[in-house]
Amino acid sequence: MQRRNKVDPSSRNEDEPISRGTNTSASVPNKRKIMNPHSHSLPMHRNKTSMKKKKFSLVQCMVISITILIIAISTVMLYIATSTPDSNLKSGGEGILNVSSSTTEFGKNQNQNSIINVGSDSHIHDHHVNTNMKDISEMDMGDQDAHAEQKPKRRRRTTEEANAYMAEQPSYSVDGEKALRKELIQLFDMQKKGQEQSSPIITRWIGGTKSNGEKLPYWLPKSKTSDEVLEAWQTEVEKLKDDMRHKDVELFPELHTEKEIMEMIQRDEEEKKRSSQMDFPLPSPKDSKVILQPTFGKHRSHVDAIFGLAEGYDLQIYLLFIESLKATGFNGDLVLSVSALGSLKPGVEDYLRSNHKDENEDGINVVVYTVTWTCYTGDGTVAEGANGGIRKCELVDMYGTDTDEKAIKDPREPRPVATARFELYWAWSQYYDDANWIMLIDTRDAHFQLNPFANLRRGDKEDMGLLYFFAENAEVSSIGQSKFNSGWLKEAYGKEIVKSYSKKPIICSGSTMGQKVAMEPYLRAMIAQFDKTKCKAKGCDQGFHNYLYYSGALSNVKGIKDVVEFEQGKGLINNLGVLRTKPLREWGLLNDENLVLNWDGSVSAVAHQFDRDDELNKHLKGIRRQYVQTYMRSKAK
Repeated sequence: MQRRNKVDPSSRNEDEPISRGTNTSASVPNKRKIMNPHSHSLPMHRNKTSMKKKKFSLVQCMVISITILIIAISTVMLYIATSTPDSNLKSGGEGILNVSSSTTEFGKNQNQNSIINVGSDSHIHDHHVNTNMKDISEMDMGDQDAHAEQKPKRRRRTTEEANAYMAEQPSYSVDGEKALRKELIQLFDMQKKGQEQSSPIITRWIGGTKSNGEKLPYWLPKSKTSDEVLEAWQTEVEKLKDDMRHKDVELFPELHTEKEIMEMIQRDEEEKKRSSQMDFPLPSPKDSKVILQPTFGKHRSHVDAIFGLAEGYDLQIYLLFIESLKATGFNGDLVLSVSALGSLKPGVEDYLRSNHKDENEDGINVVVYTVTWTCYTGDGTVAEGANGGIRKCELVDMYGTDTDEKAIKDPREPRPVATARFELYWAWSQYYDDANWIMLIDTRDAHFQLNPFANLRRGDKEDMGLLYFFAENAEVSSIGQSKFNSGWLKEAYGKEIVKSYSKKPIICSGSTMGQKVAMEPYLRAMIAQFDKTKCKAKGCDQGFHNYLYYSGALSNVKGIKDVVEFEQGKGLINNLGVLRTKPLREWGLLNDENLVLNWDGSVSAVAHQFDRDDELNKHLKGIRRQYVQTYMRSKAK
C-alpha cells in the first residue's frame, strides 16, 4: 500500500477539482466526509482486490489451525489404540483397536489408504476394520486353545525366592536346623563306631514339637525303641511334613502343578475321614510293649504270612499242613506257636528248623514261637497243659516295660488258649507291611490245594484295607440252629443278640484273611471283645467273630475299608464243618482225584475241616503217611 501525502488546502488552485475522499474545510469543516456504504463511489485505496486478499488470509489461518488440531487428536487416538492390549477389544471396549501386525491382517491392505473414523460414541465405522474383527477374535481364540493344550510345568524355585522364603521364617527354624545338625552329628559319630546303623532318621527340619507339645526327636535308637513308639513317631513325622507341604503350597502356589494341589486336597479329605473313625485299644498295657520273640526263624516284613496255633501235634500233622502248602508255590512266612522245645513230639523241631529261609530266599520260611502258658483247673489250681483248650490259661512273658523290657504279669484274666491266640496273632502282625496279606487258619484240619495268595487284590491304594470272612453252609445250619454258636453269643452278649442273629450264617473264626492294615485292627477288636465280655468258654472267640461282623462294629474302624463275607464254597477257604449230613461226594464237592471243589466246580484253594468227611479224611491220612516216609528217607541220606 502506497503512503498518501497530506495536501495543504491553501495551496490548491481554485480551478482544480476536489479529489474524492478528501476532506476540506470548505465542504465539511473539520469533519471527515461520511460515505454511503452502498455507494459505488469508494475510496481509491480500498479496492476489492486488497479486501479479498485480507479475507482469504484469515480463513487460511483458521483452516491451518483446525488441521493441526485434527492431526494432533488423531495422533493421540492412534497412540492410545496401538498401546492398548487387544483384551480390551475382546472385553467390549469400544473404539480401541490393536493393530499389531502379529495379530491382524491389516498389513495386507496398507495400500488402500483406509481411514478409521472414531465418532463421539467411540464406535469403529470403517468397513475394512469391521471385516477383520472376526479374524482377530478367531486368531485370539486359537491362541487360547493352544495355551490350554499345554500341560502345566512345575517351575523350580529360584535362589532368590528360596532365600526370601527362608528369611520370612521364624528364627526358631534356623535354630532348629542347627539343633538338627547337632543331633545328626552325634548319630554319625555313633555309626562310625558301628552303632545304630539302621536307626530311623529325619534329615530335614520340619518343626520342633509334636502335637502334644513334646520335643520331636530327629532320630530314634533302633536298639531301644519299641514298634509302638516307632509307629507313633512316624505318625508325628508325617503330620509335620504334611503341615510343611501345606504351608509351601500356600506361599508358593505357582511352584506346584494342579495335579499336586488336587492330590493334597484328596489326602486332606481322606485324613478327615480317618480322623472320624474309631480305634480299638492296644492290647498291651500302658508303658509296656511286646517282648515275646521267636524261638527260631525270623519274620520277613515284605512277604505274605500265615498264622497258626499248632501245639501238641505229631510230626505227621505238621507234614501234611506244611508240605501241602509248599506244593502250591507259596513263598511267604508261616508263623506257628508250638509247645515248649522240650515237649515237642519226636522229629518236630528238626523238621520245623529245616524250613527256615533267609531274608531274600525264596520258599516257605517257618517262624516258631514256643509260648509259655500258666493254666488252671476249674477250682483255680495251677495245672499242666491246656487240656485240649478247655482250661483257662495266662500268657507268660508276653509283655514287658518300655524302658528295660522287664516282664510283667499278663494283664488279662485266664482264658482259653483259642481266645488268647488272637493276642499272639496281633503281636506277630506288627512285623509285616500294611499291604501284605495275612491268613489265620486252624493248622490241624486244613489242607492246601492251591496257593490262596496267588490272585489276591493288591497294589492299588483303593484296595487297601480288605478283610475276608468265610461262612459255613447256610442251608444246613445257622446261628440259631447251632447250639454251640448261639450259646457263645448268648454268654458273651445276651439273649437279644442271639435272637437278632439267629437266621444268619455261621462265620468261622478259624479261617480269616486280610491285609495287614486291616488285620491288625480286627485282631485288636477280637481282644477287646474278651476285655468287654469276659466270656471264658471254649469257643467264645467264634461268638466274638460273628458279633463283630453282624453288629457292624468293624464298619468304621481305622485301617478297615471293607469286610467281605464269602458264602461256603465260594471263597478261597472252603469250610466243610456243617456238611456232615451226607458225604462230600454226594454234595458234588469231591472229585475223582479227591480234590475238594467249590460249588461252581473249581478247586478250592484251602479245604478246612476236612476230617469231618470220612472219605476225604482217610485219603489225606494216606497222604500224611507218604509225607512222613519221604521226609524220613531224606533225613537218612
